[in-house]
Amino acid sequence: MEPLFNPGVERKEPLDRETLRDVIELALWTGQILLHAGAQSARIERTVHRMGTALGADWMDIVVMPEGLMVTTVSGEEFRTRIRRVVSLSVNLALIAEINALSRKVAEGKLDRFQVRRELQRLESLRVNYPRWLVVLMVGLACAAFSRLFGGDWLTFGITFAASSAAMFVRQTLTRTYLNTLLVIMVTAFVAGVIPGAAALIGLLPRPETALAASVLLLVPGVPLINAARDILRGYIVTGTARGIWGFVISLCIALGLLVALQVTGVSGLDTTTTISRDPLSFLLADALWSGVAALGFAVLFNVPRQYLPYCALAGAAGHALRALLLQSGVAITSGTLAGALLVGLLGELFAQRMRSPAGMFAVPAAIPMVPGAFAFRAMIGVIDLTIAPTGADTRVLVEAITNFAITGLVLAALAVGIAMPSLIGRRQKPVV
Repeated sequence: MEPLFNPGVERKEPLDRETLRDVIELALWTGQILLHAGAQSARIERTVHRMGTALGADWMDIVVMPEGLMVTTVSGEEFRTRIRRVVSLSVNLALIAEINALSRKVAEGKLDRFQVRRELQRLESLRVNYPRWLVVLMVGLACAAFSRLFGGDWLTFGITFAASSAAMFVRQTLTRTYLNTLLVIMVTAFVAGVIPGAAALIGLLPRPETALAASVLLLVPGVPLINAARDILRGYIVTGTARGIWGFVISLCIALGLLVALQVTGVSGLDTTTTISRDPLSFLLADALWSGVAALGFAVLFNVPRQYLPYCALAGAAGHALRALLLQSGVAITSGTLAGALLVGLLGELFAQRMRSPAGMFAVPAAIPMVPGAFAFRAMIGVIDLTIAPTGADTRVLVEAITNFAITGLVLAALAVGIAMPSLIGRRQKPVV
């Protein structure tokens, strides 16, 4: 008879059926929480395998799918296969860190399966670290910081803060009503776009482009797109592709919300070019400041624990400032982003070793300021312009939109590769097969 598990693994005392059933239930539960919280596929597979084998199973086979998990648990000649669906996805880095710590304790033999069940029940009932009003203000501040990075003045900063804060409040409110996720995104994009559009309509904001581009960045699917590239890099093609498609669909919904907002306010003929002319040193200092603020705001949105917030801000400021320095030196944005993301990834690994937490806890919020929001905005505006372009101009608009989409994709790929590179080189772990 063929062995039911990896023959290179030492056999343990066989588990009885009830215990084996309990082990696979706990392992699946762990993976479900991680997938719901936005963990990358490699972490889910590794953590589920660690949890199951530490609780007494000989081997675990795990398949991570875009909307669920399939796990086979083996003990002696007995095995169990279970599937569990994940009905909603979010980003909760604190929860990922808690599960990481729990799996380490189980691997060290400090918890049995009964204690693990109690811990998982506690983690599922955990509230977010920050009150709703603080998340709204911090997201507004992060988007306003983006407006400064894009070259906006203080008036643009204020309008962006108001628009993105209002949009975040609407998003929170609609999410609590269990409205369809894509409808929530479209309505939120509409709110984020209609306020700068209204300010332009009454003459308060002569050039609303910067405020429009920055206000919708609270919706830009940076985490799904980064995780998509990281999954594909590690060989999780199906899950990575599905996450990439989901990110693309979110981008289209943002464009639809903006289209309605611009139609309502009557704003047209947007100029998406930006000009920033400052002293190089003051520019770099300002860049580091505002990118650090943006990383801090998104760290709060992603529920990073309070003690880690300064590290997220530091990594975000360092990575974005390095990219800005390289861009000033004439380096292409893709290469500059790769270098900045590599620095963010190295800092994330360094902080992770010191804090015994996942590197993504620090690297993901720090990478968000380098998400190509301006190019994504231009691409979305290009899609909008295709619907209203006069005859003969649609070819030029289409070419510009495709170009901006291509630049956005290449920059996101460079961002994901740079973040993942330190762990790909430094943590060459044997595949769990």
